[in-house]
Amino acid sequence: MAPLNRTLANSATEVADLLTEVGEARIKWVEIFRDHLVVHPARRSEGGAIADQLGINVATDYPATRPGFTLWTGSWKGVDMYIYGELREVMPPVRRRRDDRL
Repeated sequence: MAPLNRTLANSATEVADLLTEVGEARIKWVEIFRDHLVVHPARRSEGGAIADQLGINVATDYPATRPGFTLWTGSWKGVDMYIYGELREVMPPVRRRRDDRL
């Protein structure tokens, strides 16, 4: 977790570094907080690739929302990052037939 004594100016500097590393055209917008950044790719389908490029590999899938999405979380250069991406291919839930017994 990033230290809470960071300033918004520190975070803004990190955004400039982020845009340089992944390419400004690939990012639609970035939410800037003192202790983390939230990245919204220009194309949600690129979220996983951007996360991979930054070395972020923890994914949480949200298939119940419409549209579903995957949120990639991790740390890049000491900054906590949250990157939105297209919902990964997830296994469908196991459903029981009515005649199945426990």
